[in-house]
Amino acid sequence: MILTEGGVPENEPGSTVRLHDGRALGYLDVGAAEGPPVFHFHGHGSSRLEALVLADAARSAGLRILAFDRPGIGRSAPRPGDRLLDWPADILEAADLLGIGRFAVQGMSAGGPYALACARACPARITVCSLVSALPPPAIARRSGPLKRRLAWWIASLFPRYLRRRLRQFRPDGIPTREMITARLMRMAHWLGGEDLALMRNPAMLDLMARTMTETALQGGAANRTEIERLARPWGFRIGDVPVPVLLWHGGEDRILPVEAARLMAGRLRQCAATYYDGEGHFSVLVNRSHDLMCALRAHAR
Repeated sequence: MILTEGGVPENEPGSTVRLHDGRALGYLDVGAAEGPPVFHFHGHGSSRLEALVLADAARSAGLRILAFDRPGIGRSAPRPGDRLLDWPADILEAADLLGIGRFAVQGMSAGGPYALACARACPARITVCSLVSALPPPAIARRSGPLKRRLAWWIASLFPRYLRRRLRQFRPDGIPTREMITARLMRMAHWLGGEDLALMRNPAMLDLMARTMTETALQGGAANRTEIERLARPWGFRIGDVPVPVLLWHGGEDRILPVEAARLMAGRLRQCAATYYDGEGHFSVLVNRSHDLMCALRAHAR
């Protein structure tokens, strides 16, 4: 068994690049090896393994997908005091180390803010930004969805210390077992219903999602807890200032991030082509519509 620097098992596929400060940044490389590159940023509680659901569609479209673990997740070392706006520098350095010039970025769910941050910070390197079931800025999140969800966003943004205590109760530092994660996924699936439930009733897909979530917890729960705090605060830039084209994809039955928020976000983006899928949920867009996502990204590759 190979162990990471933190002493956790390293059984899943992936590689690392070593950044100038000595930190490792983990990534997974799938799809067409010689194709135009797309840097994929996973959702909250997920990891680089999320990109495995895109591998076949990417290969068919002739795209190369490089999915990166964020600091403190999977194979990526923690970054003390990590901020959302630190991410573009890590990604640009990784691109340089991998010999990649221009590339697309894609963010799934909570990966969306990281994709937008890159598109805002380094537009000369980014061909297009794809947002899949993406988390909106806090100001939009506090205005959209059910009242209970809106109140949760207000509490998260105004009382981060309270949020930190609550998250520690639900996301302890211990590493959960695969069985615990699978049970958690099925409880969530029954609440989500629709296409998301159908997705998780597929044993192969449930296993892949459990693997992905297991990977994110290998270094404990700290990175995921601080990420929620980070994204509940102002991001440090306005999404209307993002100068590159944005492709937005969202399910009409998303119960985690309501489509109403996606529509508000699309209205604030400078160049946005939005596609809404009636009947799709939060997770199902990435899987069921992967061919659409990859073909659209391929059309923007240059």
